[in-house]
Amino acid sequence: MTKVDKPYGSWPSPITPEDVAAAPGAPQWPSVVGEQTWWCAPDPATATVGLMRRGADGEVGSVLGADWPVGNKAIGYGGRPYLATPDLAVFSCSRDQRLYRLADVPVPLTPADPDGVRCSNYSDMILGPTGTEIWAIREVYEIPQTNRLTDPAPRTTREIVAIPLSGAAAEDPDALRIVARSHHFLSTIRLSPDGTRLSWLGWNHPVMPWETTDLMVASILDGVAVAPVRVLGGDEGSGGVDSQGSIDTQVSVAQAEWADADTLYALADPDGWWNLFRVDLAGEETTATNVFPTQTECGHAIWRVGSTSFAVTDAGVVLRRSLGDETLILWDPETGETTDLAPGWTEFASSVSGSAGSIAVVAASATEPSTPLRIDVARRDTVRCVERAEYPHEAWVGVPERRHVQVEGGWQVPYIYHPPTNPGYRGPSDTPPPLLIDVHGGPTSSTVATRHLAFALFTSRGYAVASVDYGGSTGYGRAYRDRLRHTWGVTDVEDSVAVARALADAGLADPRRTGIRGGSAGGWATLAALAHSDYFACGTVYFPISDPGTWFDEQTHDFESRYVHYLIGDPDKDAERFAKVSPLAHAAEITAPFIMLQGLDDVICRPDQADRLVWAVERVNPGLVRAYHRFPGEGHGFRKDETMSVCLQAELDLYADVLGAGK
Repeated sequence: MTKVDKPYGSWPSPITPEDVAAAPGAPQWPSVVGEQTWWCAPDPATATVGLMRRGADGEVGSVLGADWPVGNKAIGYGGRPYLATPDLAVFSCSRDQRLYRLADVPVPLTPADPDGVRCSNYSDMILGPTGTEIWAIREVYEIPQTNRLTDPAPRTTREIVAIPLSGAAAEDPDALRIVARSHHFLSTIRLSPDGTRLSWLGWNHPVMPWETTDLMVASILDGVAVAPVRVLGGDEGSGGVDSQGSIDTQVSVAQAEWADADTLYALADPDGWWNLFRVDLAGEETTATNVFPTQTECGHAIWRVGSTSFAVTDAGVVLRRSLGDETLILWDPETGETTDLAPGWTEFASSVSGSAGSIAVVAASATEPSTPLRIDVARRDTVRCVERAEYPHEAWVGVPERRHVQVEGGWQVPYIYHPPTNPGYRGPSDTPPPLLIDVHGGPTSSTVATRHLAFALFTSRGYAVASVDYGGSTGYGRAYRDRLRHTWGVTDVEDSVAVARALADAGLADPRRTGIRGGSAGGWATLAALAHSDYFACGTVYFPISDPGTWFDEQTHDFESRYVHYLIGDPDKDAERFAKVSPLAHAAEITAPFIMLQGLDDVICRPDQADRLVWAVERVNPGLVRAYHRFPGEGHGFRKDETMSVCLQAELDLYADVLGAGK
């Protein structure tokens, strides 16, 4: 096909906002269940998540049907919502947050909460040592009895509880038994193979789990965890053990799994990277040894309860390894050798799950959408659990490229470049394309070099997109994450501008036609960039933080209610620093047009964060806010396809007006 010359930003494209919004979400939480493989599948049409399975015969179908959506609200972002074995399945229903045992009609295992008094959820389930109970992390949130916002932390408790499989606790809450209490936050409960020990991760305010966590181990006596001790992790002087047997300083343990009755494998970062450690408990003193030292990341930031980056199998440990593109490797503890288990796949979600001989994982690549895989570790056989659906506009979907730019201090800032892509059109040789800088959330998330249909909505029209792993992103070690400590609103903005300038210098972007977009912490960075930089011509802001001086304690959910202590500082002692970076405090300095998109049920970044920023800008620059859409029934991260259609169309309208041809 001969391409037609047409200005960038004006190319016709068959990819529509409705097309992108209707695309299925990425699968989650895969599991090996005997000869079957199970996973969770988001459905944008219903804004729910269903439980799916692939049988040994290759047939794929729903486990529960549309009437039983799965999910929970653990720490605000959810946790592993089901446990499945060949003989048993238990799941958390997203409608009422109760646990149910799978049967012809699901049987409730946990009591209903009294309306308006408390909300409970259960996540990261395991089978108890007697086989008659499910053990899970229970989170209980006491609902305020006044209209005044109060700090959620004192009203939230978490503990490990035993839930009878008989269903006795569904009507009698006293039938639940507390197995263990330790920290304000809990994750990754695991029972030793002989059923005599329990391990879990814990941490307390004000730290976040990528700063420090404790790996706890306790003996099981009469169904209760007794005498728990920390065996790895912790803060300075806390008693954790590093790879040389010394007291550690600040260590985050991202995951731990039992290898045998006396040995755990754990992902920990005393050396600055989440590497694989072996924790030996058999001797008089616990020892922790880095068995796979590498200056690459093998772990993950805990944003969801029970997230996993490795699995223990009979053939060795299967784990993700990354510094940019990821690999899924098998590490042999006898020889130390590694084997690439999934060549061709370059991104793996933090949901690696396994059994003795097989593992399940969600994988993607530059040309492949996220899909669940089942891999026979011994035979190295890979089964794609869902056949790739034919997409009629594949030629309009670009292939991303990994790049980086060097910034002050010698840091390399990685980013993913998505070039303008259209089989029928090309831009003029003497004019570079308009650019959209995409800023991920978290901020300890990271961008991925995968087939991206939402970006194709823009690139197929002649825009370039660059998604930035600014300082603070996960995947590049603790030192890179800590670049954002007390520099939120500075480092993320400077790195985003540096990427935009580098692409302009390379002739791949028009510096006069560069926009910025992002949600949550990415929405914050977008507003901060508009307030503190004059580089960007426009912005798209999804559910942001705009006023960090009010984004803590009662103004957000429990998990992140002290996060600003790391990101900016103490709200009482560092008021000047808060005011300096606050987009709301500098609303009058925002001169580029933008759109704001906010869910009215968002308890993480409450609507008033968006409201007050919009009002402040409109007071001094009427008309600068090109659109403000407030969506009832949407929380933090939009889930309805009609919502996303409206948002994406609003983006297209903004970019066409501000960045389009002739601008």
